[in-house]
This record gives sequence, C-alpha cells and structure tokens, in this order.
Amino acid sequence: PGGPAAAVHRGTHLVLRDSEGAQKVFWLGEGCKDLRMGRYPPIPLAAVLDAPYGATLRRDDGGDWVRQRPELAEPIADQAAVDCDDAGAEVYEHNAKLAQDNSAQALGPAEVRELKSRCAGEEVVRELASNSATFATKTKFAKEKYLKKKQQKHVQQVTLLRPSLMELCETYMKQSRNKVCGLRFDYLSSLLCQADVRTGGRYLAWDSACGLVVAAMAQQMAGCGQVFRMFRGGCPDKALSELDLGPRRAVVRPVPLEVLQSADPWSHEWLAVPAEPEGEAMAEEERGRLAVRRKRVLQRRADVENLQAGPVDGLIVVASDEEVELAAEAVEHGLTRLRPGGRFVMYGQYLQPLAARQGALRASGSFVDVKLHQLFTREYQVLPMRTHPIMTAEAMLCEGFVLSASKVIDDAANGAAERAAEAGAEAGGAPKRRRRS
Repeated sequence: PGGPAAAVHRGTHLVLRDSEGAQKVFWLGEGCKDLRMGRYPPIPLAAVLDAPYGATLRRDDGGDWVRQRPELAEPIADQAAVDCDDAGAEVYEHNAKLAQDNSAQALGPAEVRELKSRCAGEEVVRELASNSATFATKTKFAKEKYLKKKQQKHVQQVTLLRPSLMELCETYMKQSRNKVCGLRFDYLSSLLCQADVRTGGRYLAWDSACGLVVAAMAQQMAGCGQVFRMFRGGCPDKALSELDLGPRRAVVRPVPLEVLQSADPWSHEWLAVPAEPEGEAMAEEERGRLAVRRKRVLQRRADVENLQAGPVDGLIVVASDEEVELAAEAVEHGLTRLRPGGRFVMYGQYLQPLAARQGALRASGSFVDVKLHQLFTREYQVLPMRTHPIMTAEAMLCEGFVLSASKVIDDAANGAAERAAEAGAEAGGAPKRRRRS
C-alpha cells in the first residue's frame, strides 16, 4: 500500500520503447485517446490501460495491438558452432565464404513493401528468411542474429515502461543529448552519492538538465528536506513532471539567482506582493487571480527566508556549455552558503573549466578531498562464444567529468583571533581564560 502502481492507469506518465530501442514519454491525461510512436500506427489508449509495466504489445494481422508473451531465445549449446572432422579435430564454423554484396535477397524493395502492407511483421520476417539464398548456409549464431535484426525492423511492437529515473535519463539522452548536458544515468547517481543527498537535508542546486538532477534529489529525499533550485530566465521542470513524484515534488523550491545576489532581495520584483486596489470594484474572476498571485509570492518569500535562515548541506551544479559564466556565478554564491563539512559537486562535459576550478579550490585552503574523476561505462553482449563490447557508432564511453570537494573551517585564523583576545585580556590585568582542549 502506498507504493507505485503495478499497472498503467490514467493521470500518470508512461515510457514506450519500440523494437529498435527508441523511447518516448507520454502523459495519459483525460484528453489522451491514442499514443503515436514513430512510424507506427496510433496505439489506442485502451490497449495500454491496466496493462502491467514491462508488458509488450504487438500489432497483429488485423491491425490490433495485443499483448505478446516475450519469446524466449532458442537455446544454443556452447558447442553449437563447433564441429569435428574425421580425425576428431575441432573445426569452427564461420561465414567468411558468404558474399557481402546484398545479392542474396531475392525479394526487391517493392515486393517487401507490398508484403508489409498485407502481412504482419512475423510473416514478413519469415518470407525474408526463406527468400535469402545464404540463410540456410549461415551458422546458428548468424541465423539468430539475422532474424533478430529483421524483427527489429519489420515487427511493430512496443514495451510499456515505468517512468523511472533511469528510463527518463535514457529517453532524454536518445532524444536530445544536449538538453540534458550529456548527463548519463551513472553520472547522475554519482552526483547524488558525492553530494550525500539524504532525507531531511538542505541543498542548493543549479540544474540545466531539464530538472533531472533536482527530480532525482526529490525522489532520494522522499519529500523531507529542501532543495533550493537557482535559475536565471527559465526554469524547465520536464523531469520533475514526468517522474510522477506527487507530493514529494514540493521539496524543490525555485529561487532566482538575482534575488540571492541582491543586497536587498526583498525589494526585488519577484518577491513584491501585489496590493489589492482600494475603492475599486473587482470582478470575482480577477479577485481570484489576485489571490493566487499573492499566495504564490508569499510562498516565494517564505522560501527565501528559509534559505537565509541557515547554511546548506550541499551544492550541486550541472550547467550546459553555453552557461559557463552563469555556472561560475552560481558556484561563487553557493559556496558562501555551504556549511563547514558540506559537499560541493559539479558536473561538466569538458575538462579544462573543471580542472581550473579544482586548482582554485585547492589553493583556497578552505576545501579538502578535492577530486576530479571520470566514469567509464561500456555495455557488453554476453552470449556463448560471442561475448564482446557492443560496437555502435553512437556509444559515448566517456561523457563528462565530476568535481567534488568538502568545505572546512580555517582553524589557523580562528586560533589567531583567540590568541589576540587572550593577549589583550592579560595586558589589561584580567584573569587569563583557559582554553578547553
């Protein structure tokens, strides 16, 4: 009870993944009638509702989208590609004798299009395999790979996925890598770990990754704590909405950077409470809008007061390449609000700006454990006698860098001040105060 639903229902977001790996996020609101995924025909919402997450829908011969049981791959023994000659020596099969000039397929493009117009995807794949002159001579591994490739291209099916952090991160990376600053899921988890994001904490963040970072923080904090999100101009919250956080989203409070940098923030127009005109008759609708504006501004003032009430436990900065100067301003201001022992974490796609910031932190003497690290992630195919890294042109093995540090107190300055006070008291004849060790 109280946990995430196991089936798809209205009023939530849904991630669809097609057979070729493309993903898209949908809002299942009251006005939603069908889902459009790439070049697929529209998927009726009725076929999706009440289906469990992880289910697969496939378009049949009649054009209906029905649930499909995941097909198990045909078991292939470890020695499937190994034969023995008359002398008993092992002979490994290979496809080197097959021509790679695309002349093996007897069906032309027009015939394939006509076949797709009147047959389901599975029948198209079977016809392609039966009309291939080299399919029968391929090894079992090559046959399996051939069928899988043709199914991805011709079989129309989608998988229903829950909008989790990892799925949203993967979806944004496939759709537009630059909009999320190239932030992979492994870097996102590293940011949360390095910043020690926990329930009940107070954090200051600059998030240019469509709200993905603050959404992950809100989920990690389970609705208890505060995340003050600095921004200038716009404040996109795409991930905050699509993660379906519910009441947990309230921990994220946006605050303009200009307000925090101002000497008199209460005079800023963002915090100006609209006054109700005196002696003028107002329509009920206009009076309602004024009440909503006043409530919103009062909430903003309460958020600023809460931020100024004490230091923050952590500072997280994720900025795009075009926001180098804005990120520097956010860092300089955020470090002044960071408590001793607090964590500072910054993500960037290029080495030089972070390396310069690393040198400045070390030279300041106010930070320890200053580290700059890079994550390496590579996906592997694990199959009998075919275990190797997945070789694709779009594989970004090293996406960015993470700079982390911990703030400390300068004990030398504090000790000098105490010694000066003791010397002044001794010169004035006052009894010398003893320091507790």
